[in-house]
Amino acid sequence: MARPAPALRKERAPENVAASVNVGFTSLDQRAWFQPGDPDMDEWNHALFLLLNAGPEPSAPVAFLAIVAAKLLIAAAPLHIALVWFGGTRAMRFVALTGVLALAVALGLNLLIGLVAYTPRPFVIGLGHALIDHRPSASFPSNHATMLFVWAATLALCGLRRLALAFAGLGALVAWSRVYLGVHFPLDMAGAALVSGASAVLALQIMLRQGPAWLSALERLATRFAPASKA
Repeated sequence: MARPAPALRKERAPENVAASVNVGFTSLDQRAWFQPGDPDMDEWNHALFLLLNAGPEPSAPVAFLAIVAAKLLIAAAPLHIALVWFGGTRAMRFVALTGVLALAVALGLNLLIGLVAYTPRPFVIGLGHALIDHRPSASFPSNHATMLFVWAATLALCGLRRLALAFAGLGALVAWSRVYLGVHFPLDMAGAALVSGASAVLALQIMLRQGPAWLSALERLATRFAPASKA
């Protein structure tokens, strides 16, 4: 008795695969990837925002603390990076340069996310109470929280865990303040943390390959512009 020709099975397999792929891509195409998020997630995000946001009669000391944290603490990361670069060893300058690269990557990703998947801020949709003025730019993720979280992640990856915890704490304070003041959602802060961690990992991998050469070039450049020492 003749056996079935294997060629039939070989011909059918690609057809089945192609059909599956077409169905898969059709279903993907029909999904609203860049439309407003899952209703359950939005409901949770909005509920947590209203829990953390200032009420109609906020406490003056708490509001003052939130405004200071939201507007001024962001400077802690670049100031510390500059201090590490100018006052540290070559190893610490490596850390500083890694932080600058991670920050550039993170802010670039935030910009791209905001352009591709715009999320309105709470005051744009009339939710909660906004205690400070802000332009209606993309809410997700938070650039302010990213500035501190990405430096904290860089420090942690480089083994400087105490400093990392300190800057993570500052980042958490900034995250709370931005939600309290009504210009961000809690999910914006979670997004900032995720982007920061991924950016720090990527930056460190790049620096391990290219960093020594870049660092030497920058040090030579700094030496060229440094004032000559007197004999």
